[in-house]
Amino acid sequence: MATNLFNKAKSKSTDTKTSKSKDKSHVIPKFDSAVEKAEFHAKLVKLATLKQQIDKLEAEITDADSYIRELGMSEFSNLIERTGKRESSFIMASEEGASVMVVVQDKYKSINEERANYLKETYGEEMVDENTEFKFNNEVLERNQEIISELIENCNKISNQDKENLIVGVTKYSVKKGLIDSIYKLSKDKKIGVTTLLAEIEPQLQLKSAKA
Repeated sequence: MATNLFNKAKSKSTDTKTSKSKDKSHVIPKFDSAVEKAEFHAKLVKLATLKQQIDKLEAEITDADSYIRELGMSEFSNLIERTGKRESSFIMASEEGASVMVVVQDKYKSINEERANYLKETYGEEMVDENTEFKFNNEVLERNQEIISELIENCNKISNQDKENLIVGVTKYSVKKGLIDSIYKLSKDKKIGVTTLLAEIEPQLQLKSAKA
């Protein structure tokens, strides 16, 4: 079989698979003095203890972060209702002086076709962006690589069925960029609360510069 472009590319490729890890060896270092031996043990204990403390702190941070994010999104909604516009960031503070900057971005969680259709049908086409990326069908490409290597375009040796299936369209859906800036107007046009719309589009929220 003649060498084609696909075979050449394959010969240059690198196998990215890694071998399965073996059972770990158990090693106890040897030291010249009891002092070094004791220091090694102390460092291991310190490492394990600090990592446990970090894990506990990270769990506490996650809990506090989740609570503040939910409250921050609620206050963001209230701000829009009061002012009629979106503020990209604001300071949320307690009466005792603790504070955090809340930043609500014009970025949104990924959505699938079902969710995209729901948003469009419920609130209008302006809610969603749709982008289709076309790719080769690898199965058909593999089956016809000799022919495709010889002549990609206008090849009469490829079956009509394979021609139809050669290119695959992958469509990605997203909440339309800039939608958050018109969320107040949209809420009035649709007679729906800002809080409801924010829950539907799920803009990304960041917490910065927390102060106790």
